[in-house]
Amino acid sequence: MTVLPSGKTVEISSGSRLLDAVLLTGDAIVPRCGGHARCGECHVLVLNGGRSLSKIRSDEREKLENMRGTETLSRLSCQAVLGSREITIELKPKNRG
Repeated sequence: MTVLPSGKTVEISSGSRLLDAVLLTGDAIVPRCGGHARCGECHVLVLNGGRSLSKIRSDEREKLENMRGTETLSRLSCQAVLGSREITIELKPKNRG
């Protein structure tokens, strides 16, 4: 997985949360809700490989629909589970640490 804008990469096994992979790169995302799709602090854009991620569940979809600055490529990294393909994500400015 590649995280932009830093360009950092990490290899992590499929079945892991996208948030855990981001944290392994050293990029700080601190979801205030404890990873329960309530705060939106872990919002990322999936630029490449999004079909490899788990499907968006209703609680994630609802949060994204009620947030400003989301796009069709938006995911909450606390909810998305990695598949077997390489992905590229971009951290939203709000979450960069």
